[in-house]
Amino acid sequence: MSTGSRKPARETRGHRSGQGSALQRPVSQRKQLDHLKRTLARRGVFRFQDMYAIAQEYLARHPGIAAAVTTRFPFVVLDETQDTSATQHELLDLVFASSSTVVQRVGDTNQGIYSDAASAGGPASLFPLPGAPELPVSRRFGPQIAAVASRLAVRRPQQVRGVGPDGQVAVLLFDETTVSDVVPTFERMAAVTVPEDVLVRRPPRVLGARQNPKTSPVYPQSISCYLPGYTPTSTPTAHRTLIGAARAASARWKTGPDSHEAATELWNAVRASVSAPTGDGLPALSRLERSIATTGGRVRILLRELLLNADEFDAASWGEATEQLTIQLKLLDGCQLRQAVMEFTPAAAVGAAPGPAPAAVAAVPAARAVPGPIQSAKGETHAATLNLECLEKTGRKFDVTEALRMIAESSDPLRELKSVQAAVQFVFVDATRPTHLLVLAARRDRSEKYADAMTGAGWDIRDLTEH
Repeated sequence: MSTGSRKPARETRGHRSGQGSALQRPVSQRKQLDHLKRTLARRGVFRFQDMYAIAQEYLARHPGIAAAVTTRFPFVVLDETQDTSATQHELLDLVFASSSTVVQRVGDTNQGIYSDAASAGGPASLFPLPGAPELPVSRRFGPQIAAVASRLAVRRPQQVRGVGPDGQVAVLLFDETTVSDVVPTFERMAAVTVPEDVLVRRPPRVLGARQNPKTSPVYPQSISCYLPGYTPTSTPTAHRTLIGAARAASARWKTGPDSHEAATELWNAVRASVSAPTGDGLPALSRLERSIATTGGRVRILLRELLLNADEFDAASWGEATEQLTIQLKLLDGCQLRQAVMEFTPAAAVGAAPGPAPAAVAAVPAARAVPGPIQSAKGETHAATLNLECLEKTGRKFDVTEALRMIAESSDPLRELKSVQAAVQFVFVDATRPTHLLVLAARRDRSEKYADAMTGAGWDIRDLTEH
C-alpha cells in the first residue's frame, strides 16, 4: 500500500456529461440527444457521469461553494485512491486545488480492478507520487500468503510482509466431473484448518471474477459453473419464496460482518414479492425513513425484530410476521404481498448431500462459505478464501492458471500481457483477503504442470480427480 499527499493542480477542463464528442455529431443527432437528455432529466433519470457534470456546473455557477467546503474540511483523506476515477479526481481538484486544505491520498495500485479508475495523463495516473511512504506490512495474514501476494503484484513491484497468523496456501485441481466437489472440499478444509471461533467471526468466502457464464464453449467460466444453483445476492429473485429469503438473510445477519447486506437482501426479496397498483413499487432500503414514527421506520423494525432476528420460523410465527408486514406495506406504498410468495414451507436440510459422506471426512463438519464476486470482497477480511478459476473478460485466458504460471516460472508481472495482468489482478485482490487459508481452484489439465513448483513452495496440492 502506498500513501501520498499533494496539493492538486487546478485544471481548466470542461465538465463531462457522458455525451462524448457530441459537438462533432450531425445537427439532427445533437438535437435528438439533447431532447433525450432533457426528457430523462425531467423524469429524474441520470447517468453516473451526469452527477459529476451537474456538480461541476454548480461549482461554475456558484464559486463560493468551493470556499465554504474547504473551510468546512481543512484535511481530506482520500482512501482507496486506486479505484478513484479521473473524473472524480477532477471534481475534487475544482474544490480543493486552490485552497489550504491538505489532501492525503491512500491506496494500493495493485488492488485496483476497475477499468475507469485512471486515464492516461489524468490525476489518478500520478498516484502514488515519487517518494510516497510505503506500507508493506500486513497484519491480516502471515508469510505464506504474503509471498503469493508479492508474486502477483502486476501494477507495481511490491514485497508484502505478512506478520499475521501463520496461514496455509492450497490448490484444488479438478476436471468437469469433479468441479462440483471444489466448494465442499474447501469448506471441509476451512473447518479443519481455521479455529472455530475465527470461522464464526469471519466466515469463509468463495469468490470468482465472473458470476454467470457467457457464450464461450470453454469451461469453467464463472461461479455458477461450480455452484449450479448460484444466483447473485443482489438479484431480488434469488429465492423462490419469501421465507427462503428470510432464512438466508437471517443466517447472514447473525454472522455479524454482513448485517447490512443481509438486511438489503431481505428487503430486495420483499420488493420482488409485492404487486404495486401504481407507481414504481417499494423504494430501496436506503430510502426508507428511520424514525419509528413513520411507516418506513416501522417496516425497518419488522424486518429486524420479526425476520432477521428470528431463531426459526414455524407456521404461526411466519403467519404473524407476514400479516404485520402486509399491513405496513399497504400503508407505505399501497403494495400487496403476493400470496404465492407468502406461503410457509418447513426448513430444508441445509447442505444435505445425496448418499453418505466418505469415511475420511464424515466426522468433519463443513464451514458453509458465502459465494460472491471478487469485486464485492474488496476491503473484507475472511478466515478462509477460495478463488475459483474463471474466464477473463477477453474470453481467452483463465485467471488462476495465469497466476499459477507466473508464480511457477517466476516471471516478471510487469512484463506480462495487459490481458494477463488484468486477470491476475483479480487473483491478487482475492489472495489478500484471508487470514488463515487461501485456496486456488484450477482445472487439472491446464495447471497440473505447475504442481511441483507449488509443492516446493510449501503449498498443499489436492487433485480431486484422484478421489
